Amino acid sequence: MNVSLICSQCGQTFAEFQKSGLLGCAGCYPAFASELTDIFKRLHGATQHCLVDVPKQGTLADLEAQLRDAVSREAYEEARDIRDHILTIKNTTL
Repeated sequence: MNVSLICSQCGQTFAEFQKSGLLGCAGCYPAFASELTDIFKRLHGATQHCLVDVPKQGTLADLEAQLRDAVSREAYEEARDIRDHILTIKNTTL
């Protein structure tokens, strides 16, 4: 683990990130990439974002059932996408 890494944009060190858990700016991602890859893999099981297929059809009741199912499975990213789709439908029918 290289604690001497420093972001050239905001000056945050990797050690500061480790203490706070917060990155200082967008420049921290490439500056700490060698260390973040391992952290992301450990936390999320992957190093790349995988889009979740949210059904584009179905009644509002079907989507709400899918949302409840995703939450019960603790598939929170999928649940977020379904929730956003529900909100889009509700906002366009107003």
